[in-house]
Amino acid sequence: MKSLLLALLSASVIAAAQAPVTAPSPAAAPERVQLVGLNEKEGVSVDRFLGQPKNSPVHLSHGTLLTHEILGAGDPNNPGPQGRVLEYRKLLATADLLPGSQTPLETYPDAYFFYVKSGQGRLDDGKQYWDLRADIAILVPPGVAHRLINTSQDAPLKLLMLQWTAGPDAKHELIVRDSRLLSWCEENAHWNNTSRCIFGAADGLLQGERIYTVMLQPWAVSQPHSHTPGTEEVWTKITPGTIPILIGSDLREMDQDEAYLVPPTGKTDHSNINVSKDKVEWWLYFARGPQRPNTPPRPQTIPSAFASNPNLSRDTQAATIAGRPLK
Repeated sequence: MKSLLLALLSASVIAAAQAPVTAPSPAAAPERVQLVGLNEKEGVSVDRFLGQPKNSPVHLSHGTLLTHEILGAGDPNNPGPQGRVLEYRKLLATADLLPGSQTPLETYPDAYFFYVKSGQGRLDDGKQYWDLRADIAILVPPGVAHRLINTSQDAPLKLLMLQWTAGPDAKHELIVRDSRLLSWCEENAHWNNTSRCIFGAADGLLQGERIYTVMLQPWAVSQPHSHTPGTEEVWTKITPGTIPILIGSDLREMDQDEAYLVPPTGKTDHSNINVSKDKVEWWLYFARGPQRPNTPPRPQTIPSAFASNPNLSRDTQAATIAGRPLK
């Protein structure tokens, strides 16, 4: 593990040091070069960008969902409350529906995304229904009626929930996908990330807006890199257990259901580290970049670097679950 962390930190330092440095004149005293990306020097309090639902009070959503905030709306570019760093989203939370309970059949002005972590249940829109179990993903556009039902009498239906203001291309129906049936859409992204693309622009999200699940193989690390202002990239750990993560010049521990927003400084690197030699780690990943006016839509195609791999696809047809009529 020590050799892995040293290799990671060395790669981060090398990447941060690539900015050109002007050599001092012969008469000048030698100047100590300070590498960018040092959290203390840049004034980045990385703990503000970390969210832990176990430290949040319970609130209600959809009438009966018990939610614990992971990250909330805020300004990621200036000091503010702990965890309030989402520029484009209103809430990322865990959501539990108790045994035998259900939410009202209602519409809401915001868009919602649900990811089923565990349990058994049912989703319906008053006309058709979908069975729910682990790894089912749901996109609820604004104004679309929906109801969640826990069909178990002894176990909660556990979900991750994301809430935001939808864009102008939002659909007018529920979209339900079994994430396990999706083909891989990315491989070796940032060295070792392998992704399944659940929802994107073809589903009514904004161009550049995306929701994935991302896998990191045992004894692997993702390439340290940073993101510029206006970029919102969030990683939520799905799998149980604790792993180290790199945020800028600091290491932190990340547990199941915890999340972090990559500080959008352009200098603060981030990386996920799987120190297990036999366990795969999974994340729920969502991201959005700044909207640029008069920019034509980008085609939903595979990056050219991997276009020769026939196993990569963004076709979601096989994973999209059709609703069945309510009796």
